Amino acid sequence: MLKKLISGELSLGDTFWKFGILGMIVVVFVVRLFAALLASKLSNISLWVYYTQYFKPLHMNSGILILTVCYLVSLAVFIWYAVMTLSGTWKSSSKYDKSIWLRHVSRWVMAGWILLCGNFVF
Repeated sequence: MLKKLISGELSLGDTFWKFGILGMIVVVFVVRLFAALLASKLSNISLWVYYTQYFKPLHMNSGILILTVCYLVSLAVFIWYAVMTLSGTWKSSSKYDKSIWLRHVSRWVMAGWILLCGNFVF
């Protein structure tokens, strides 16, 4: 299914609504979940400060380490998914023949939606 998304073989409606809007909501939710769990473990200390000042490899908190890895992996998945969704929307909209206006609007709305979701993540 993701291969069809990337190559633009899906319809513009499926690409835009299912993968773009709903898929990004799910991915942002997962990133925010790991961020909230990590923030509660860190007690409002930033991740950078924790690993530069408080982290001791011999006496490490494995819960914080696991949540950090999950958070960073979910951020990488967000970036990858955003690029694939924007690329898929761009390619499927180029094949959309019903309205040239809707073709271009879907491209720019998806780019704006990804930027908005990025603001919630970072």
